[in-house]
Amino acid sequence: MKAPKVKVDLKALKNIDFSKAVELFKRRGVILVSCVVIVIVPFAALWFRSSMTDDIAATMEQRQKDFEKIAAMGKTSVSIRSTSAEPEKRSVVLNMSMIEAVKERNLALEDEFKFQYTSAVERNAKDHVFAPAHDQVEIFPNKPKDVVLEEVYLGKKYDGDKDLGTGINSAYESLISNSRAGQPPTPAEVLESVQRRETEFIQNNLKKNSRAEVTEPNDLKDLANELRMARITNLQEKAKDISMYLDPNAIRMPPTEGKTTLARCFVMQWDLWILQDIFAAIANANAGVKDGVLSAPIKRIMSIRIKDIQAQVAAAVDGAPAPEEVVETVEAAPTEAAPTEAAPTEAAPTEAGSEPVDEVVEGDPISPSTAIPLNYASSFTGLTSCQLYDVRNVNLELVVATAELPRIFNSFTRQNFMAITNLKYKPVNLFQAARMGYLYGTEACCQITMTVQTIWLREWTTKKMPKDLKKLLWTQGVATPKPVIAEPNANENPETTEAPQS
Repeated sequence: MKAPKVKVDLKALKNIDFSKAVELFKRRGVILVSCVVIVIVPFAALWFRSSMTDDIAATMEQRQKDFEKIAAMGKTSVSIRSTSAEPEKRSVVLNMSMIEAVKERNLALEDEFKFQYTSAVERNAKDHVFAPAHDQVEIFPNKPKDVVLEEVYLGKKYDGDKDLGTGINSAYESLISNSRAGQPPTPAEVLESVQRRETEFIQNNLKKNSRAEVTEPNDLKDLANELRMARITNLQEKAKDISMYLDPNAIRMPPTEGKTTLARCFVMQWDLWILQDIFAAIANANAGVKDGVLSAPIKRIMSIRIKDIQAQVAAAVDGAPAPEEVVETVEAAPTEAAPTEAAPTEAAPTEAGSEPVDEVVEGDPISPSTAIPLNYASSFTGLTSCQLYDVRNVNLELVVATAELPRIFNSFTRQNFMAITNLKYKPVNLFQAARMGYLYGTEACCQITMTVQTIWLREWTTKKMPKDLKKLLWTQGVATPKPVIAEPNANENPETTEAPQS
């Protein structure tokens, strides 16, 4: 569409008489100006008023926001930390005194938390030392390349004589002997004692030379009663001499020879620490007993089975319970759930004279300040192995006095972060047990099967843990600072070694 053309007649503009317009403006100028002002000023005022109102509204809105911000800063919400409960949030007036008070309290609680954690580590590691190897060789965490583990740690015989002072087997045997645990007399020992008493009774009481001469019914009855009492007396003497019965295969002893790895040796030592805590809890429960098994709350250890550490790692990852009975090995192929690609094996030997390669161990770093998620699918405590600690479960079968069950449970729960997570029990026939050689006394007894959960803080266990086992547990352990090598001063001349002359 084309714009219309406007024609301006310049000749017409020349014919306009502007003198008349000027004369009209002189005579009516005030009126014309007033009319223009009356018409234009309201519109101008309205425009200026609208502009000023918008600026004032924006300014007031900004000031309102500033006032609200100041008011919010004046009264804010703070978290009051506590040692026994979740942090409590409170609304307080913000001031310097309050800020300093909260800061001091948080610093004090931080120091208290560190102290509690350090105390827990010290308690967890207390009295847990490594069994000395032959010739006091240090094999953890890195075995010297010229050391044979089967000879220095398993207790292999030297020149036909067993080294009873060192090795993991000697440590196990010392634990059992120090606990005053034993077994009932053997049938041969009981028979020998009864036969000896039979000869004494026939000769001294019945005045006969042999049993063949005892024919009177009353004499036979008296002899039978005497032999019965002789058998019971023999069993009682043994029961009073020990603190509890220990079945022959109740504890899995380490092998005395055969190929092994450094990781397996560490697990044997770890299992020994667990057994030491178990026996300590039993000793506390039986404390103060004067006549041995007959009045002891815990009368017999039938079985102690420590769960396989590799099975527990898989169970912790899968969220499923570990199998009840597993053989304690660390050389089996790992499951898919275990965060490792291969079972622990000894590191490849390095060339002669070369330094071992400082292999980087992957896994979770130890961080006490990190929140630990609970897994109640594993146990009612919710505790499973994590970056901070390892959970080792133990299955125990015991014969105990039924009335002393609360005392026994308290003894275990007070021992080094233990918890009883499962329990089954059934009554025991005292007469049938006595026929098998076990005297439990006159009080009612029961056989219990329970699972004991033990906690082991990695803050100290990983300091001497072999790298292969760290890989299996997926932990970096405690970071060991590297030695600082002093660099020579650039201003010193290394060639100048002479002392300055005076």
